[in-house]
Amino acid sequence: MANKDAPFGFIPVRMIGGAYFSGGQSEYDIATTYNTNIFTGDVVELHTDGTIVIGAVGATNLIGVFNGCFYTDSNGKPTYSRYWPASTTSTDAKAFVITDPNVIFEAQEDSTEIGSTATHPAQVGQNANHISTHAGTTASGRSKMELDSSHITTGATAAGFQVIGKSTDPDNSDATSANCNWYV
Repeated sequence: MANKDAPFGFIPVRMIGGAYFSGGQSEYDIATTYNTNIFTGDVVELHTDGTIVIGAVGATNLIGVFNGCFYTDSNGKPTYSRYWPASTTSTDAKAFVITDPNVIFEAQEDSTEIGSTATHPAQVGQNANHISTHAGTTASGRSKMELDSSHITTGATAAGFQVIGKSTDPDNSDATSANCNWYV
């Protein structure tokens, strides 16, 4: 059965070892007027000024996955948001970032490369980068980042994520079809 093409960013599902994800996250600053939307589920990196920005593919300073933010808007209203609205003026903006390296995320693949080279479970241990081919949605604050099929590598080559297994989502678990969901 064909998988649904519905990217959703990186969603924390559990910890390595099987424990439930308890919601642990770290706080980082967002530069006032940072001019790019950051959505829940987006991969982020630590900028040279100590703030977070959207994670560039292949960056060596990726720190985790964005999980919402808090800021005081230009009218003085304290605001929690599932996404950072681009160019917002706020001197107290804080991003919540899932930084624990033991968190397992679920993400959709943008094509079929992971599943096309061999049958599951041969993909386990391969590395993959993220990609932004779709804009996130401001209505829900949800990311549309995916795993980049063109950057699948063996375990010896570095990438942003390592494939842990195939998702059990019944609508997106056909590893030989485009848009399979994977645990990374």
